[in-house]
Amino acid sequence: MALPQNLRIGEILVEQGVLSQTQVGAILEQQKETGIPFGVLAERLFGVTVDSIEEAWIEQYARLTGQIDLSQEPIDSEALRVINRRQAWQFEILPLRFEPGGELLMAATRTRLARAVTFVANRIQPIVYIRLAESEQLREFLREHYPMPEVTQELLDRAMELTRKSA
Repeated sequence: MALPQNLRIGEILVEQGVLSQTQVGAILEQQKETGIPFGVLAERLFGVTVDSIEEAWIEQYARLTGQIDLSQEPIDSEALRVINRRQAWQFEILPLRFEPGGELLMAATRTRLARAVTFVANRIQPIVYIRLAESEQLREFLREHYPMPEVTQELLDRAMELTRKSA
């Protein structure tokens, strides 16, 4: 399925000022000839950083899936058992429920989306669909379903500050 024009990663990189339309065109031409992924070519041809590509991918994902309101979602205790407290907090993910086809619906934060995807792809057996949730709301639900008294708001704030500095 082709993504709508406003969801192409190249267009998002243009919006973010990382690439020009001309550069996107050059990458697309090269991609047609080689089959190499867009992000890899952007990095090779124009020095686009992996972080910029990841941020554009996250933006693309956010636009495609939208944001979920956890207060409106049923949470299945069976789904909660798929991960432990450490994993829930480390990747800021919350299993919500199993869909009728057996897929697991999870919520994740935008800031940890790439890590969450890597984790679930390598560690969770059923197919997982991830929807983005607002960070504070997800943390409230994590406190309720995966309580860890040692995870304080101060600790979360420091971790977010370190994440921003390393970006």
